[in-house]
Amino acid sequence: MNTAEATPPWAVVLVVVGALVAAWIIGREIGGVVLLFAVSVVLAMLLNPAVRQLRRLGLSRGLAVIVLVVLALVVVGALVAILIVPIRNEVQVVQNNLPAYTKQANHRIDSLQHFFDSHGIKIKVRQRLNQGVAGFQHWINRLSSNVLSYSLSVLTFLVGLIVVIAATTYMLLDAPRIFTFAERLGGPGAAGLLRRTERTLVSYIKAQVIISLILGVSAGFAMWLLGVTGIFPPGETFAVIFGVWVFFAEFIPYVGPILGALPPLLLAFVTSPIAVVSVAIAFIVIQQLEGHVVVPNIMGSAVGVHPLVVIFGLLIGDAIAGVPGVLLSVPMVVIVKEFVTYAADYLAGDTSEFDDEPVAGDDPDTADG
Repeated sequence: MNTAEATPPWAVVLVVVGALVAAWIIGREIGGVVLLFAVSVVLAMLLNPAVRQLRRLGLSRGLAVIVLVVLALVVVGALVAILIVPIRNEVQVVQNNLPAYTKQANHRIDSLQHFFDSHGIKIKVRQRLNQGVAGFQHWINRLSSNVLSYSLSVLTFLVGLIVVIAATTYMLLDAPRIFTFAERLGGPGAAGLLRRTERTLVSYIKAQVIISLILGVSAGFAMWLLGVTGIFPPGETFAVIFGVWVFFAEFIPYVGPILGALPPLLLAFVTSPIAVVSVAIAFIVIQQLEGHVVVPNIMGSAVGVHPLVVIFGLLIGDAIAGVPGVLLSVPMVVIVKEFVTYAADYLAGDTSEFDDEPVAGDDPDTADG
């Protein structure tokens, strides 16, 4: 039986969307638990291929898992240590220059209001802005005054981090048993499904990290260049923090490029009209580079998911867990897509495309049982 005929693309899209809606319904009830489990699953699938590589070097699975988890924590800690100093310094500069930025912003607002009034546009810019600023200040005051709530949030994060590390470690240690159980439960192709899901997920994350790194460095360099030339002076000061912001924003499909450009554009607004135009042009060029060069050549077909499904995944991730859910949405969509494709082929009686995938027996994990 031809798999493409048995599983039409529209059917896979429909079932994936249905699965995401079901995840949203479940997530509304136990969103925190779902988030921790999803993070653990994604991390385990990303790290398991590396564990197999260490197994081929002669390490036991337990030792390989310990080495990899410790190495991952060291790398993350080193990156935080490297970035925290320049980011903290740039945030301090923003705080010190806040009165000057406020004065410049008021001047820009008065100019914009004069433009609207002279052209008969009935918009009270300052009134709208004051409402937004008042709401923001109220939120900041409430956040800073509620020390107990902040402390509990930090404690919750630490507990969640420990749970994720422990769950990921156990999943990696029991990976051979999980593969065996999958074959017993879902047929011969089920282990191949897990391996293909791992490979697809690793390909996506690797491509996304490279893309985010290229665009983050490009944005930081562009802002620095505008700064040293005097067109956008704050760009030289905040180049690092702008680059880091763009790096993380690029992990959010579709809206990430817009979010990445907002902070530089806001700061350019209080600098000069030329700065606004220059920053806008710089980000338009970067986004064109992303759309026509970087993404097609690096991402390719790493995900193979319909854009409509990705949008549903973003909305569901935001509804379940906010920003962490949005960042996790595409990896989870990749996993759901592979499982739904296998389920559709399994029901159609043809899982040959998964049977061709390497299974647990092709690596030293078989020695672990």
